Amino acid sequence: MLKIEMSRTVPRSLFLKFDAVGLAVFTVIGATIAYNLFGLNFLNMAFAGTLSAVGRGILRDVFVNQIPLIFVKELYASASFVGIVTFFILLVIGINLNIVTIASILVVISLRLVAMRFNWNLPRART
Repeated sequence: MLKIEMSRTVPRSLFLKFDAVGLAVFTVIGATIAYNLFGLNFLNMAFAGTLSAVGRGILRDVFVNQIPLIFVKELYASASFVGIVTFFILLVIGINLNIVTIASILVVISLRLVAMRFNWNLPRART
């Protein structure tokens, strides 16, 4: 089986920065598709945006034979959800969809990068 070593080709920090961009873009793509199909429905936007963003990350990690980031201790799906909340609130206010898209992408990227920089993690269950 082919195994890709991240340390030899790409530094892990650079990989995670591009992953933050991918998380943000796929979050907004999923939320936008749900908005275009179902209108201003938060539940549909949250489901489609989170599923497309987190699903992309899980598939990527499975394909390279690594444990998916969402199953570790990273602030990952929460950043996606905050981006969707931002997307929804800005649409409710009445801001143009193009501006909402860019703002939501920047929110997700910023939150993910700050979480990586300061090592923010969600609490873990005690076993």
